[in-house]
Amino acid sequence: MSYEQPVRPTAVTWNLRSGHGRGDVGWPEGVRRRWHVPVVAATIALPGGRWFTGRVELTVAAEGEALDLVSATFPAATVDDAYRLSGELAAYWGLPVEPLEAWYREVRTGAGRRINEFGLSIRGPRLEELSGPTVNLVFLFAPGGPRPVRPALYFEWS
Repeated sequence: MSYEQPVRPTAVTWNLRSGHGRGDVGWPEGVRRRWHVPVVAATIALPGGRWFTGRVELTVAAEGEALDLVSATFPAATVDDAYRLSGELAAYWGLPVEPLEAWYREVRTGAGRRINEFGLSIRGPRLEELSGPTVNLVFLFAPGGPRPVRPALYFEWS
């Protein structure tokens, strides 16, 4: 497939502090625009002295040589667990917590509504002046089970 890595790593360590190109993440030959890395232990150094670490599913997108997106999607979680994890992520990455608090209140009182009707996307700061990525927290949904929410962090260069 054009978006899968032929050999699936169990861990990745990437340094994206001074660059964000295909070579910085070991982009596999033959993969075009999107590279999906199934669940791995990820350690990613980012601009501004920040680190991302976690056991996540990664998706990397590039236009030409430059990466424009690294997304780290956490395993499916209960609403309460997703809320707790997202609170920790918001605190570390400097994201506004008001949208998360409002989302949690709405989900807790939204009887009769499907979980995927409660979208959440929080756009955060750029990690370093003009060259760093912005950090965004989004919720992906896997309705129908006891763990309907998949928190994800998007690091976007634009």
